[in-house]
Amino acid sequence: MKAIFKRELKAYFTSMPGYIFLTMFLILTGVLFYLNNVYFGYVSVKNFFSLLTTWAIFIMPLLTMRLFAEDRKLKTDQLLLTAPVSVRSVVGGKFLAAFCVFLAAMAVTLIYIAVISFFGTVNWAETISCYVGFILLCAAILAIGSFMSALTESQIVAAVSTYAVLIVTVFLGNIASAVTGVLKTVLLWLSPTWRFLDFAMGILDPSALVYYLSLTLLFLFLTVNVTERRRFR
Repeated sequence: MKAIFKRELKAYFTSMPGYIFLTMFLILTGVLFYLNNVYFGYVSVKNFFSLLTTWAIFIMPLLTMRLFAEDRKLKTDQLLLTAPVSVRSVVGGKFLAAFCVFLAAMAVTLIYIAVISFFGTVNWAETISCYVGFILLCAAILAIGSFMSALTESQIVAAVSTYAVLIVTVFLGNIASAVTGVLKTVLLWLSPTWRFLDFAMGILDPSALVYYLSLTLLFLFLTVNVTERRRFR
C-alpha cells in the first residue's frame, strides 16, 4: 500500500488535477471566509462550512476522476493488478493519496481560524465539530468518486457520474423537507449533506459519525470488488 500511496501522491503534483483542485479549493474557501467572516464580521464558522459542503460536491470529484480511470485508459492498471499486492492495498493506497491531498488543502484553512481567534473569540466546540463533519463528508465523497472512477476508463465520465450521484443526495434532502413521516426520516438518513447539519450546530452525533464511516467503507468495498473482478478476467 505504501508504494501505491507514494505513486499516487506524486502523480497529483506531476499532473493538472491536483493543482486545479488545490487552486479551486483555496480560492473558494478564501472567498467564503471573506464574505462570511471578514466582510460581515462573524466569528462563527457555521455558515462558512454549510456553504462549503455544497461546493464540495463540485470540486471533490477532481481528486477522484483519475484514480482508476487513467490507469485503465493507459493500460497501466494491468501492471498493478498483476503485481504482488492485494487489490485492497491498491484501492487503499489510491484513496489515502487523494484524502491526504484534501487534508493538505484543509490544513490551509486553519489560517482562517487563527485570524478569527486574533480578532475575536472562537467557538471551539462548533469549530471542531464542523471540521470533523466536513472531513468525514469529504471522505465519503472521495470513496464514492473512487468507485465511479473504477467503473470507467474515461475521467470525464467518472467525474460526471460522481456529480450525478452527489446531486441526487442533495435532492433527497430537499425532497425530505416537503414530505412527512417515515419517508422524510428515510430520505434525510440517506442524504450525506443533510447529515452535516448536526455538525454545523456543534453536535458530534455518534450516529452521523457511524453513517459517514460506513458510507466510506461501503464504497471502498464496492471499489475493491469491481477491481477484483477485473483482476480475475
